[in-house]
Amino acid sequence: MTTQQLPALIADQLGEAVGRIAGFAALSLHESFPHLDLDGLVETFTRDSATEFLTKRYLSGLDSGKTPGEAAGAAGAALIRAWADARNAARAQLDAATA
Repeated sequence: MTTQQLPALIADQLGEAVGRIAGFAALSLHESFPHLDLDGLVETFTRDSATEFLTKRYLSGLDSGKTPGEAAGAAGAALIRAWADARNAARAQLDAATA
């Protein structure tokens, strides 16, 4: 089932869950690395591509039998890992270009 096929109430609940996951992921990163701008992290984690990523991971977790909390935690952790990997790759590319 795609998100376009979800009943309105379930879609609203899913949207709220994904928004919370994005917010907690941004807050977690900011707490661990205070030099990272919290507003910038929230903006990054609420972009369409990020919310699509979170939605798919969260629903996949639920489908595999995880509790909503477990699915949310796994989706948030995966988002942070993907963000860190992309940031590291961009940094390596910049370093290579300036070397």
